Amino acid sequence: MADQFDSPVDVEADEQGLPGLAQMAVAVGIAVFTLAMINAHALAAWADGLEPGARTARISAVAHGLADQTEARGLDKPRAALKQQWDRVKAARWPNQASRKDQR
Repeated sequence: MADQFDSPVDVEADEQGLPGLAQMAVAVGIAVFTLAMINAHALAAWADGLEPGARTARISAVAHGLADQTEARGLDKPRAALKQQWDRVKAARWPNQASRKDQR
């Protein structure tokens, strides 16, 4: 079936003999894995927002375990540094401007 796929771009097999669609599948797999490792904290936050239930508890446990592992290995440092900078920007005020708590 893959031989019948007409593409406007010819993707030749690489040296290992992987056809074009297999190369794409490998690239997508690597991207998904990389994003899951780098963005595990957001995945855990998403899991926390799901409707409570047995399946959600398992999803949350896996997501939080992954987030803890990435933090332990230091893969969370870029996200944590960016969040710290963002929190500083949000907390910044003009010299005469009241804090957010005072405006309420």
